[in-house]
Amino acid sequence: MNRVRSGIPAFGSFVIFGEVVAAMGYLEYFSRPFLLALALWPFAAAALTVPVLALLYHRYNRIRFAQAVVAYGTVLYAIGLVCFTLYPMPENPAAYCATHHFSPQLDPLQFVVDIRSDGLSAVMQLALNVVFFLPLGFIMGRVFRWRFRVALPFAFLTSLAIETMQLTGLLGLFPCSYRLFDVDDLATNTLGAVIGFLAALALNRRFPVREADLTTVMNPGLVRRLIAFVIDMTLVTITAGPASILATLAYNELVLPDGSPWQPIMVGGVPLQQLISVAALLTFELLVPARRGGSTLGGSFTHMTCETRPRSGWRRAVFYALRTGALMVVAFPDMVRWSGKFVLTLAVFYLFARRMPYDLVPADPWTGRPADGSAMPDAPAMRPSKPSAGAGV
Repeated sequence: MNRVRSGIPAFGSFVIFGEVVAAMGYLEYFSRPFLLALALWPFAAAALTVPVLALLYHRYNRIRFAQAVVAYGTVLYAIGLVCFTLYPMPENPAAYCATHHFSPQLDPLQFVVDIRSDGLSAVMQLALNVVFFLPLGFIMGRVFRWRFRVALPFAFLTSLAIETMQLTGLLGLFPCSYRLFDVDDLATNTLGAVIGFLAALALNRRFPVREADLTTVMNPGLVRRLIAFVIDMTLVTITAGPASILATLAYNELVLPDGSPWQPIMVGGVPLQQLISVAALLTFELLVPARRGGSTLGGSFTHMTCETRPRSGWRRAVFYALRTGALMVVAFPDMVRWSGKFVLTLAVFYLFARRMPYDLVPADPWTGRPADGSAMPDAPAMRPSKPSAGAGV
């Protein structure tokens, strides 16, 4: 009798130990995608630095450490989600597809059967599916501040996209489905996002998000200037590239005789592509800000103006002439041999003067600015001269 009683807990302990080992193996399976995400994170963060900083300036009009941590944490989460979805992949696709055939699991109650048969490992799978989408729900509620009617379908569609990628073998890139499309995953992923969203709402009520002061900054810092310039140069490239291609196609198809080899268009010894790029830069860096109070399109996105002081007449003309000339040298190093030295000189000048050389053009005398011609503090427009901490970072 005693033997029977002592044998039952021994058998139960063995079963529990086996389930724990299986669960640990399940966790180990997911450790490889996690390590891959960590390895890719620095490279992705570096590649996304400009978009992340641009969005921070656009959203908060400044960069705080906590906001940067959240932004780059979001990048890490997105990478992790992709890695958990796609990795690891079978090393031998042909052999794997010959021996594995996955059919979609469409029974919403299959998880009950899985728990009865697989025990703790099935519970771990359900729990991890919930945990994977907790950050997504929190990000939608706290960072993006989406409404629930937007967050819920977004979470569901994100999970559906992941399951579809698994079902179709990365949309046909892999010869077969190497993971199971499971309707239970849709439910648990969406549940995790809902829990994360509710947690964000609770945090928002306890610690409300402060509304950002989006007043235009008149004396922006170097980082904000660089981000705005990169945005503007992206627009220049997007505009000039297709225009150059269309002009070259039209010239070679309509002007040159049939059968003639294609050749670049030269205007006065200068490639037409360069002239179009210069015209695009003049449009975005001269015409646009001159008509919009000093704000380029990139400047508007980051809440800044390049006109650090009110100027009119010849003062404004000199300011824009100097600024446009400087940007031309920086933007087209292939046209100006000493462009690199010029950029270095600008950087050193800003390091000591905390402004660009063209910012030294004096303001109109009636503005009430400092008589010595010094720049206004790094503060938003239409505000007292007292600096606002970090406003122009």
